[in-house]
Amino acid sequence: MILCKHNLTKWQFLINLIFKSTTMKNVVFTLSLVLTFIFVFASCDKEQTAPVKSAINYTVVLDLSDRILLPNQLDKDLYLIENYFKSFEEHSRRNLVLTSKNRFSVKIIPQKNSPLNVEHYEDLLKIYLDETAVKDKNKSLLALSQSLPKILENLKKEALYGKKSSNYFGVDIWAYLHDNGKRLSKAGYDNNVLVLTDGYFDFESQSHVIQNKNQYTSTRFLNELTIADWKQISESKGYGLLPIELEKNTNWIIAGISGKKTNDILQTEKITYFWKKWLTQSGVATSQFVLNGSKTEMSSQLVSQL
Repeated sequence: MILCKHNLTKWQFLINLIFKSTTMKNVVFTLSLVLTFIFVFASCDKEQTAPVKSAINYTVVLDLSDRILLPNQLDKDLYLIENYFKSFEEHSRRNLVLTSKNRFSVKIIPQKNSPLNVEHYEDLLKIYLDETAVKDKNKSLLALSQSLPKILENLKKEALYGKKSSNYFGVDIWAYLHDNGKRLSKAGYDNNVLVLTDGYFDFESQSHVIQNKNQYTSTRFLNELTIADWKQISESKGYGLLPIELEKNTNWIIAGISGKKTNDILQTEKITYFWKKWLTQSGVATSQFVLNGSKTEMSSQLVSQL
């Protein structure tokens, strides 16, 4: 407000002057004027302390390894992406699209020998309103909203290029986040990274796994932790994933965590534990987890964590 820009002492002087020149007949008017000044200054204080909302940056990191061969798994992933985008769109429209600087993108972890055109789909599945002309913002947001189901349907068809696990080499989550993790966050934004994966850091070949004592770039060490006190053993021996550098103020959501071995009922607990430990050691302050389940249940958990 304009009044906020004036020095308080000037207003005090004016009020004193009004009192001196005021007769008893005008005392009610004078008191009303003083109360108005008080209200103005109280409003100024509220305006000056009101927090400024940050633009949002929503990123998906998609694991298209052999996990997608599980019944309905890819349908769940794509359903979560649609609802993640819906949350992004609602936020953008709620805070005026024309001035929005919000960002949304889907990143696909590369996979050896995969015929999928990763760059093509990453280009289709992103919108950076901070880089979009004002006149085009609403049109671009609407276009992605309308085309998203078809793009995801085509992605599903092309991602399912094999029927056996051996057709999929596996994705290197550790290497991908080591090389790209910090770039998933943008300074000055409210950053959310959604990783769609079963949680395993495994590949067909283990020849390029890095090891430092009992820290690895794969989760094969889980095979050593098969008894009830696995957590105590892992702490005493220092088992874990080799830390990387990630931005502290980014909310990481790991969704789709599931076990591969039916005889190990503690697998999801172990995977969640080591992901949490790894992200924390990598500098992340906030990480949340969604176990594999029905798509509606997973979506509900996801939205509640944004």
